[in-house]
Amino acid sequence: MNVRFGAVLMLAALTAGPAVAQQTLDPAVAIRFLDKDGDGKCNLNEYLTFQVTKFTQSDVDADGALQYGEFKDSLQGRARTNAQRTFDAFNTEENRKALTQREFLGYHAYVFKEYVDTDRDGFMSPEEWSKLIGSLN
Repeated sequence: MNVRFGAVLMLAALTAGPAVAQQTLDPAVAIRFLDKDGDGKCNLNEYLTFQVTKFTQSDVDADGALQYGEFKDSLQGRARTNAQRTFDAFNTEENRKALTQREFLGYHAYVFKEYVDTDRDGFMSPEEWSKLIGSLN
């Protein structure tokens, strides 16, 4: 699978929701897509590189920041339930009405460390990918 097609498939599956992502993406394929250095694993930086794409996609008005609604729409499953609390907790810079890319990535770094990398080895495995997608339901 070429990288451009993989990116389109990954974004389409994640945007459509966890059920589609589970059916569309084999966990090993997802990890290969995220694995930019070719070591067969997805580390925090590789995960955040994907989140930069999600930030850009979610920034509907293209102003370089996510208003609350844009942020909430970028979330899936149970994360959407806590969107306001999360938005408030990670909105620490000057503009309190929107998340900067740095704040958005800070949130996703927290998610990776606390909820994705469950075995704390510094990488997301195919098994952890499966759990992550399953937890979004």
